[in-house]
Amino acid sequence: MDDFVNLFSKIKQLSNDITEENYYDYGKQGYGILVRIHDMGTSKEDTYNLFFQYYDGLQDGLSKEWIGDMLDYISGWCNPEKHIWRDDGSKLHN
Repeated sequence: MDDFVNLFSKIKQLSNDITEENYYDYGKQGYGILVRIHDMGTSKEDTYNLFFQYYDGLQDGLSKEWIGDMLDYISGWCNPEKHIWRDDGSKLHN
């Protein structure tokens, strides 16, 4: 679980440092961190719930929008090739 806490801390740091200039690059980094969380075997529900709790506490702005993108990768409200937690159990992700 310590690995998960460390990875989630990295996500929070990225969201705190988000700007319009680094939004895309930080998005790629955040996506990579989510893939690592997935590959550790963390459930979709646990990951989504923690991320949503963090999202819900943020004020409107780039940080909240960026975490919303991360929630989309978890839930599947994104391009199918970016969906990390697939319902069929596959570990296919880019």
